[in-house]
Amino acid sequence: MKSLIARLLSFLLLAMLLAATALATDTTANFKVTGMVCDACTAKIEKALTKTDGVKSVKLDVDSSTATVAFDDAKVKPEQLIKVFEKQGFKAELQK
Repeated sequence: MKSLIARLLSFLLLAMLLAATALATDTTANFKVTGMVCDACTAKIEKALTKTDGVKSVKLDVDSSTATVAFDDAKVKPEQLIKVFEKQGFKAELQK
């Protein structure tokens, strides 16, 4: 009987973990970046963002002063990404 209960609990725990993983989705956000004027700027931002847990990819465009970031919304939120920009000395606004 205890073995059956232990198996059921293990199964339920596994099902909950799989459901949580399935609910996490990749999201893409676009940011307007102030102060990004050269390739060194983009390299600095890209390095910081790619080190951020949950960030999948980063595309920066100096000419339009924009950044496109793909990320796992279960691990990181746009507000946290804005703070990463700020820590590198840039201002970023989420574009709608």
